[in-house]
Amino acid sequence: MEIGKVIGSIISVQKIKELKPIKLFLIQILDSENNPKNDFVVALDTIGVGFGDNVIITQGSGSRFTEISKPTHTDASIVARIDDIGN
Repeated sequence: MEIGKVIGSIISVQKIKELKPIKLFLIQILDSENNPKNDFVVALDTIGVGFGDNVIITQGSGSRFTEISKPTHTDASIVARIDDIGN
């Protein structure tokens, strides 16, 4: 899993039927000190996040284990919104 920030939404009119009801977001990956890296990923929104939210994403086969992402062909899913990172 990695942490990231929602920096944009992906608009796609034509996509496979399993993805039609699901929002896609552009995520900028963050380092352990919450600083942006020069690394980005498109992820399925499985929990209802918004622009500017810090999130946890899972990638690879693990990204297909939510009720929303299970029937899709995905490589990244948002699985949590970060409220705070404690020490």
